[in-house]
Amino acid sequence: MAKKRSRKKSFPTDWVRLLGADAIEAAWDDAVADAYDDDEQWSGIMDAIVNELQFPFSARVMGLDLSVVDAEQPKVGRGLDLIVELNGQQHRIEARSVELVPPLPAGAEYLAAYVTRS
Repeated sequence: MAKKRSRKKSFPTDWVRLLGADAIEAAWDDAVADAYDDDEQWSGIMDAIVNELQFPFSARVMGLDLSVVDAEQPKVGRGLDLIVELNGQQHRIEARSVELVPPLPAGAEYLAAYVTRS
């Protein structure tokens, strides 16, 4: 039987390490400062992402380089979809499935707060 080669796996949250835990925690605290419960915290972080994250920015999904042009909540349930452009077409991708590519956009710490807490 052939021996499997060890290979470093890349996770969508690898980019989060570039920001640092303190910046991510500060973004979370800023977004949920006036929240009283989980629903208000959810609304706070979603509002912060939409308001603070600067579009467009570069990202990678399944090894493909693409451009993220917007963010929206799904029509049903909780979550965050990033709207990506690839070959002139737009697609919705769950934010935790997207790997940001440096240089990270302004407001990336709010997206990192979502990715690390959801």
